Amino acid sequence: MSLLSVLNIANRGLTASQLGLDVTSQNIANADTEGYSRKRITVTADYRYESAFGQIGNGVEVVNIARMRNTSIDTQIQRQNHQLGYFEELDNSMESIENIFNEPSDTGIASHLDKFFDSWNNLASNPKDLAARSSVKTAAETLTGVFKNASLQLDKLQESRNSNVAAMVDKINKLGKEIYSLNNEISGVELGGQNANDSRDRRDILMRDLSKMVDYDVVEGDRGQIMISIGGNIFVSGVSFNEVATYSGGEVQNSTTFLQYGIKMKGVNHPLQINGGELKALMDVRDTQIPQVRSNLDQLAVTITESINEQHRQGFNLNGFFGFDFFDPTATGASSMSISASVAANVANIAAARGGSQTTAPTNAIPAGDLNFGNSPVQLSKLLRTQPIDPAKNIAAGSFSLKLATTGGALQEGTDYSVNYIDGTVQMLHPGYNGIALNADFSYTNGSFPGPGNNENAIKMAALRDTLTLSPDRLGNLTSSFSDYYSGMIGSIGLERTEAISNRETREYIILQYDASQESVAGVSLDEEMANLIKYQHTYQAAAKIVTTAQQMLDILMNL
Repeated sequence: MSLLSVLNIANRGLTASQLGLDVTSQNIANADTEGYSRKRITVTADYRYESAFGQIGNGVEVVNIARMRNTSIDTQIQRQNHQLGYFEELDNSMESIENIFNEPSDTGIASHLDKFFDSWNNLASNPKDLAARSSVKTAAETLTGVFKNASLQLDKLQESRNSNVAAMVDKINKLGKEIYSLNNEISGVELGGQNANDSRDRRDILMRDLSKMVDYDVVEGDRGQIMISIGGNIFVSGVSFNEVATYSGGEVQNSTTFLQYGIKMKGVNHPLQINGGELKALMDVRDTQIPQVRSNLDQLAVTITESINEQHRQGFNLNGFFGFDFFDPTATGASSMSISASVAANVANIAAARGGSQTTAPTNAIPAGDLNFGNSPVQLSKLLRTQPIDPAKNIAAGSFSLKLATTGGALQEGTDYSVNYIDGTVQMLHPGYNGIALNADFSYTNGSFPGPGNNENAIKMAALRDTLTLSPDRLGNLTSSFSDYYSGMIGSIGLERTEAISNRETREYIILQYDASQESVAGVSLDEEMANLIKYQHTYQAAAKIVTTAQQMLDILMNL
């Protein structure tokens, strides 16, 4: 071996030590960088065969710079991240639903439902008092307002989740495009036999972010390129990037109308099956959780409307009329719940008194000539051929209608005829229908008006607070009052959120354990890097000393 060979070995040592110092410095600089995997130089002894002496060392050779990372742990983290993203978004959405109802509180539906029935108890104590009646009206208006607001907020939440679906698709595509770019970058580097360490770190970070948004399957090829498929459709591969797209899944009707977004691959007609991640949670909340909560709320609103109206129609207002609806009977849910026009117009129409019971007239034929213009008002009790004369007084307000017997064509109250609902009489207003057979439909009470001081109906209205009106069992028996049903509804929302929190925390713990395992492999230990720093410093100094020594020996040789 010549002195020149010694210089060559020393030069290799200097180069290897310098590279080791570079890698160590990079590790130290990125000790706190998220997603960074520590690097390590891989070296081997270089040798050549010398016929006179056998194999002889030729210095050190740097094989590569290796990335310290357990890829199987990354795969496990990605799988858990699908579920973590799902339950995080579900937790956030269920929290938003809880905040809409804000229970228990003084501003929630439960509190205003109690105040509504309390106002009826107060009216029962003062049935003639207009202030007490106004309190009933105010409590009802507040209650319907709370129902409407809850329904509106559910609509807004549903629309926001729908908008978030579109925004999430944009984020997924942005990540996919960058992963595709890194695929090509990694392939180009590793095709030359080198390791694309930093590019792989960046791709792993993006894949982890993507796994939280949507579930996917991934396979890595020979050249380091990965293929990601979503719902069995290729999203990213070594040669292509296929965008995820939204499409109109139809209109959703609530207080407003919005286009519901479905998910598919761009250029493909069939929907994309999403099984996990934040995107799945957004769609589940939009399509299942919120509609179910709204359905329960609507059921409660409609049942309150129907039950209150049924009882209210059996009572008398301050003027002795009965048959009034308290709530608007056309309400189809919480968003359309309101007090009736008659109660809104005059609190005297609130029916606090009660006497007798409501009955439908058993026959309704009026022979030709019995009801002519110019005649005295006709007692409707004449129609009740099989019953005493008196009961047909106290006609239910708004229940009377007069029709042609031959065609069923309806006549108009106030134009063709007038009705005295208290006395139970009808009178024609012009001769156009003289001598024509007519049919009359109406309901009446078989008892007389007990006077404005009567409170029997107000008591029965207040008693509806505890009446079983909802949740039929398998035999059809009603099992819940308004409050019971609402409490169960709120409890169900709370239970779903509790389950989401529990599942979220479980996934967070599992991922934390995986992260700790990965950190033991890929994390930077400053103590270890300081030791490497000293080691490479010393090897560099020693290699430099070899260079100096060899140079001195060459000087001696040259000066002989």
